[in-house]
This record gives sequence, C-alpha cells and structure tokens, in this order.
Amino acid sequence: RVAAEAEAEAELARAEAEAADLPSELHEAAEAGDAGRVQVLLEGGADPALRHVRYGFRVPYDVAKTREVRNAFRKARAELPERWDWAAAHVPQGLTEQEEADREERERAKAREKKKKAEKARKERRKQEEAERAAAAALLVEATAGADLAALSASIEKAQGVGCDGAELERARERLAALQFEATDPAAIARREREKRAAAAEARLNRLTGGAQ
Repeated sequence: RVAAEAEAEAELARAEAEAADLPSELHEAAEAGDAGRVQVLLEGGADPALRHVRYGFRVPYDVAKTREVRNAFRKARAELPERWDWAAAHVPQGLTEQEEADREERERAKAREKKKKAEKARKERRKQEEAERAAAAALLVEATAGADLAALSASIEKAQGVGCDGAELERARERLAALQFEATDPAAIARREREKRAAAAEARLNRLTGGAQ
C-alpha cells in the first residue's frame, strides 16, 4: 500500500512537471498585452486552446488583459477558421480587418460626438456665467449708488462669487467702508439725526402752511 501511494505521488509529480513544461509563450504574450507577439505566435502554429498549469489551466485568451490582444486572437480566428478549435480556445467570433476598421471608425465618431457635446456644454456654461456676471454687476452698481449696507454687502459677495470686474468691486468696497464708517461715527450719526429732525420740522411746517392756505 505504501509503495502504491508512493508510485501514485510520483506519477502525479511527473504529470505536473510535464504540464509545467508545456509551451507557455502564447500565455505569456497574452498576459503581457503584446498583441504583435500573439499574432506572430498564432501564425507560427501556437495552439490557442492549450491550457497551462502555471495559468490555472486557463487558455491564452482568458489571460489576455487588453482589447488589442483579444482582437489579435479574433483576427487569427477569422484568418484561420479551421486550424484550431476556437470554441475550446474561448475565442469569440472572428474579426476581419474591415470589421475592425469599421468598429474603430464608429468609436472615433462616438468620440467626436462626445467632444462636440462637451464643447457645446462648455459654451452654454460660459454663456450662463457671463449672464450671471452681468446681472451681479448691475446689482453691484445699483447697490453702490445707494446707502443700504446689507444690500451692498450682499451684492459685493455675489459679484466676487461670479468673478465681476475688479475695478467695480473696489468702488463698491470703498462705498461699503464709507457707509460702515458713517453707521458708527458719532459725528456722522449726530449729523443724520439733525438732518432727520430738520426734515421732520420742514414737513410739519409744510403741512401747517398748506392748512392755513
């Protein structure tokens, strides 16, 4: 029994060694992404249906990592349809040079269309941004001419966010600083109070004068 087990293990070791010695160039080229080498090997008689122990008993097509390599197998199938068992090699339908050229042209057309759409989207985005800058600039000019601190501050923040002209922003900031100073300066506050009382007195006088007439 011990001798039989030893013989079986030896036989298994010999089988594994023989499997490891099988040609692996096509697997190596496929895994490395070398489509040219794959083509040369297939044309030279490398069997695409061969499974290799070092590659988990997979066929070369199954270890291909790029479309170029997979297409090399498909072109070989189109050119040599009867030479190998392509179904066992897991190679799908053959790919002729014309079919590949047509596919590449479709992909280029798709890429052009994608680029065209992206450019259109960029133009629309720029147009929208320009409209937003114009609207923000108009609000900024209006707020700069007024005396509303909150409105001016908000318009400055909006204009900064959309990239309005620096000179106009600088004028708005100067105006904001002046309004903030007036809002806190005692002399300015007193002057506004006097102006407010004078306006109220003038309004009362006008009402009285109008009533007397």
